[in-house]
Amino acid sequence: MAHDHFRDRIPGTPRFKEKDKKKPLGTEPFFPNFLLKEWIVGSLFLVAFILWIIFNPVHLTDVADPNPSGFIPMPDWYFLFLYQLLKYFPGDMVWMGTVVIPGIASGLLILAPWLDNSKARHPFKRPVATTAMVLTLLLMIWMTYEAEVQHEDALANAPKPVDKSDMPTDTAIVDEGDAGAAVFKQSCAGCHGQDMKGAVGPYLLGVGNKYDAAQLEEVITKGFPPGMPPGGGLSDKEKIKEVAAWLSKQKQK
Repeated sequence: MAHDHFRDRIPGTPRFKEKDKKKPLGTEPFFPNFLLKEWIVGSLFLVAFILWIIFNPVHLTDVADPNPSGFIPMPDWYFLFLYQLLKYFPGDMVWMGTVVIPGIASGLLILAPWLDNSKARHPFKRPVATTAMVLTLLLMIWMTYEAEVQHEDALANAPKPVDKSDMPTDTAIVDEGDAGAAVFKQSCAGCHGQDMKGAVGPYLLGVGNKYDAAQLEEVITKGFPPGMPPGGGLSDKEKIKEVAAWLSKQKQK
């Protein structure tokens, strides 16, 4: 009795009496019973994650290069489902995938203790909460998988790096103050390089030896698959003419 009286004087310490054994499910003391279970489960997940990292190390990739414009950005794996969600709301509807849907999901998660205040802890006795959790988890797994598959497919179909082995070395860029040169630097250099030695797109040194201004204008206007879209990023026909005329002057000596 003295020991039980001492425990009554410690705030937060539950009293265990004979009648407590007959209490319904859900009245388990938070400390230490419930909290101890949470700690044990959390520790198991932490140990499993550490072991996964040890036996599946993440290797560093190539050094970051800011020049290639064909780089496809990709978030870490735990954000892939949100990355995939953005693809379903393109253009002006992107705010649905960035703010509204994640906001609603976060709000429901915060309000979960008030929306479902059942004292039962068995999943089968809480069908609404269990169903919502399982469906959400399956949706996240599927969207993560889809994001990874589509990213690998995009990489497989991305333009290959430019082979510079047969690039002319005795060709100088002429008329760099020309209006067409300004258009090229602003709209074309991202793919073809500021020095015209290529990046994602082919190099254009000596392109004037192969095509005249009219032919270059036609190529730019129609595009050049798979990497160059019609107009080459230019919608102004006058600018297309200017850059085509300037490119026709770039001849190999």
